Amino acid sequence: MKGISSIQNQGGFNQQKHLISRHITAKGRVKQAELLSHASSIRQEIIDITLPVLAKLTEGEILRALIFGDKSQLSEQRWQQLRQTGAGHLVAISGLHLSVVFGLFYGLLILLSRLFVASQHRGYGVGIILIAAGITLGYGYLSGFAVATQRALLMMLLLVIFTVVKQYSNSWDRLLYALCIVLLLDPFAMLSAGFWLSFLALSIILLAVKPERIEAEPNLAHLQDKPQAIFVRVSTTLKRFYHKAVLGIKVLWAIQWRLAIGLGLLQAVLFGTMSPHSIWLNLLFVPWFSVVVIPVAMLSFCLWLAMFVVLRVLTLEPAMINGGGEVLFYLANLSLAPFVWLLSISDHLPLSLVKITEQWIIAIVFLCIALGLLYYRRYSSRYTTWTWYGVAMLLCLPIVLQTYAVSRHELHVGHQPNAAPHWQMHVLDVAQGMAVVLQQGQHGVIYDTGAAYGDFSYAARAIVPFIAAKGVTRIDYIVVSHADNDHVGGLSLLSQTYPNSKIIADFNVKPYAKRPANQTCRGKLWWQGIELQFIDNTLQSDNDNDQSCVMRLDDGKSAVLLTGDIEAPRERALLKADVTLAVEVLLVPHHGSRTSSTPAFIAAVQPQVAIVTAGFANQYGFPKNDVMARYQDRGISTLHTGHQGQISLSFTEKGYKIATYRQQLAPFWYNQLFKFGESLKAE
Repeated sequence: MKGISSIQNQGGFNQQKHLISRHITAKGRVKQAELLSHASSIRQEIIDITLPVLAKLTEGEILRALIFGDKSQLSEQRWQQLRQTGAGHLVAISGLHLSVVFGLFYGLLILLSRLFVASQHRGYGVGIILIAAGITLGYGYLSGFAVATQRALLMMLLLVIFTVVKQYSNSWDRLLYALCIVLLLDPFAMLSAGFWLSFLALSIILLAVKPERIEAEPNLAHLQDKPQAIFVRVSTTLKRFYHKAVLGIKVLWAIQWRLAIGLGLLQAVLFGTMSPHSIWLNLLFVPWFSVVVIPVAMLSFCLWLAMFVVLRVLTLEPAMINGGGEVLFYLANLSLAPFVWLLSISDHLPLSLVKITEQWIIAIVFLCIALGLLYYRRYSSRYTTWTWYGVAMLLCLPIVLQTYAVSRHELHVGHQPNAAPHWQMHVLDVAQGMAVVLQQGQHGVIYDTGAAYGDFSYAARAIVPFIAAKGVTRIDYIVVSHADNDHVGGLSLLSQTYPNSKIIADFNVKPYAKRPANQTCRGKLWWQGIELQFIDNTLQSDNDNDQSCVMRLDDGKSAVLLTGDIEAPRERALLKADVTLAVEVLLVPHHGSRTSSTPAFIAAVQPQVAIVTAGFANQYGFPKNDVMARYQDRGISTLHTGHQGQISLSFTEKGYKIATYRQQLAPFWYNQLFKFGESLKAE
């Protein structure tokens, strides 16, 4: 076993936080085992008998998510469609689903009670409420008790309890009780995105829905049974129905646009994306799911369970039982057809999913606060109107400045400026591999692309999300040091994602990029006022590592040396070459292996900071302790992506500043509590 320690970069998926929210603090591998006994839970047994039926339906994976909360079978394309339509909450069992199930069975039981029971009293009502709550609790059990499900169940149970004991409570009280109980039972629930999305969604709904005054029935006693009375009753009924329909549409609209803005902003903070079409699409999706999809799916499922029990008692063949299940789920499958059709249309909508940079997120948050102050100023007379307007204008400054920064044309510098430009170098955490992103405004350069294994690549997991989060819209160059997988693995994806980029490499990149390199690693070029000097390889060697592309960056004030995987022979060749090696920042050669970082090379480079790109507790044991000692004995600061995560350096005319992900960029409390990135054993 070893402590969980996933890669940590801005913009990327934080697997560490996801695992700790599920109470997973370590992971390991079973080398040998013997199955002694096996006992399935009731939930698993129900899932096992239902899945063969759902697997034969065209929309079986969505029904599987709606009934059991199991979203594992949803394809990546389907997830993308759900993200770009803002419909992900519809396949994640939450308050909407539980409310519909509770209302459905409560209504059915009330109807049956009135049909078959002549005398009605409060005991029947209480019993029906308890039965409906029990059925809904069973639905929550089938769904796996996710955070959103816990919140909704707690609020429902509190409502039932208060109803039974005749104790008044408003919705805000129940929401706070649910929040308190969820955090008492599971404090780590706050690390889950579902926790924030769930409670924020209900808070927005409670703020949007306001009690409406109900008109009293007209007094028709004086008309008795005259024809006028019938006409008045009919007209009054139609009028009330019309007003209720209009009111329902207004409430739905009020809830939906607030949810779209509030949850859209939270989605941007959590995932770095927003879906502009979610407002009008959810105006169609939510009523359809509430009235048709969820009730039909749950009734089909209940009938299927009842039929399965009866047919098993009759000892019929499994094929016949499954055939009957397909018939029962036919309407549920058919009800999802309009939903799936709209999801497919979303692939062709403009701006279906907008990526939001960190700067825009901050600016939009301040703008929303300003709009909120202006909206609620009418409820407060403590300050003057001009005070409210003044504060709102100050809060709008970030959005104005960000808009100006994006709209202005950047100067493309072709010669070395008098003063050093402002730029950043981000050494990304891509486990046992290398990936560096140079950033100057909206322009970027990528040096090495991380590893790829089958369908997985660190380019997709870390590099592309990072570039989007930092607001880099143009990748000018992709430099690949050599052809090892941990350096070239992501080139295929990056060359497709940034087709206008120029590839620089000394080997044939067509098998990876489907296009040749634009130039070799020789000579020098100017990029945004920074000199990129490629140091020629004069060493004749078959060692692939020694063929690495060595690049020196110089902005006139500070210099950086990127070395790839060069080893001792190439280091000696560099010492003999007529080039300047002294820099302030060095990327340690070959991930800190003993084949590199010779004392003579370190003495010639004389860096102030040495950065190692290596995975946490990697199988090679990089970086080696004796190699790191060579740097530390000379007073050189050493940083390790496996421990610190992403390492970002900001260069100005005054020098450079360093910020690491775990210590400065995102010093999350659970990193210190569990010593992620520091200890092999989670504490």
